[in-house]
Amino acid sequence: MGNVIYPMWAECPMLTRMVIVGYPAMSMVFLMLASVSDETAWFVDSLFNCNLDNLMSGKTEPEFFDLRLWTLFWGPFYMPIQSGMAFLMILLELYMAMRYFPSYEKEYGSTGFLCWTFFVNMLNSLVFLAFTLCTVLYYHQSGNAFGEFVAKRSAVHGLWPLVMVCLTLTALSDPDGSTNFWGMVTIPNRWYPLALTGFFMLLNGFRIMWSLIAALVTGYAFSRFRFERFLPSKPRLDRLEQRCCRGGRCNLLGASWVPANSTSSFDVDVQVDRRYQNFSDFGNERTNQTAPSGGGQFVAFGGSGNRLGESTEMAQAPSSAAESNA
Repeated sequence: MGNVIYPMWAECPMLTRMVIVGYPAMSMVFLMLASVSDETAWFVDSLFNCNLDNLMSGKTEPEFFDLRLWTLFWGPFYMPIQSGMAFLMILLELYMAMRYFPSYEKEYGSTGFLCWTFFVNMLNSLVFLAFTLCTVLYYHQSGNAFGEFVAKRSAVHGLWPLVMVCLTLTALSDPDGSTNFWGMVTIPNRWYPLALTGFFMLLNGFRIMWSLIAALVTGYAFSRFRFERFLPSKPRLDRLEQRCCRGGRCNLLGASWVPANSTSSFDVDVQVDRRYQNFSDFGNERTNQTAPSGGGQFVAFGGSGNRLGESTEMAQAPSSAAESNA
């Protein structure tokens, strides 16, 4: 087992290692804190449980702290370990995180991956809350008070939804390819996340896992509608790192922070960002631009030109005749 885990751990950048180490440790600490008293249990519930019961405070004009909107972003980083099966699921989550998170952190940079993680958690939570609201309305119409209470208390916990989004985006990056499902069957990549979710529901006793379905909706919509455009650009993240994080030069847990300026597409994003900065309005001229290689600087309406209706061959004919007479 160590021959598999150690190479994966060696490939994990700093933020991924922080998630892998901090996620189970924080879950155990807050679980023990919640078991101390009712006040601490309420504190943990308010901090991590993104459910309708927390968001619907019952007030006609709820304040920000009554809505508890922060649970949309970091609620999935807490998993209440209430059984041995839950602990085994955490180990499987950590294995899948070590498999998928490093490539995304190296692509976005550590700060960009942190923003991407919070953004995906928010999308997963919103989709899950929409499903939960429909379930609550169904139970309310049918008169099932207990089912309505359980649905209002349901929340997204654990890394599985985030891992499922990473898996979906990775599979959709090569939709025409195929993946071998544990040596049993080969599944096309575009359907592989659906098949894996169905397999998990089969192991769960044919019960619908709304958190994974919400992750599927987020993953397929993220790829279809290009939600990454709503994230901050890498040049902006680089400026933030230069001000706050010493340019991203920090180490922890034997790994380094991945600065935004060291990612593969940083130069392209700089050019795009510079283009939008210079393009202020149609009346301003853009100066100090580097000319393309292989040609001089282009000036609009410059050069000798031709008369209107006169072709290039017609313009060159008198000059060639003058040269022959000479």
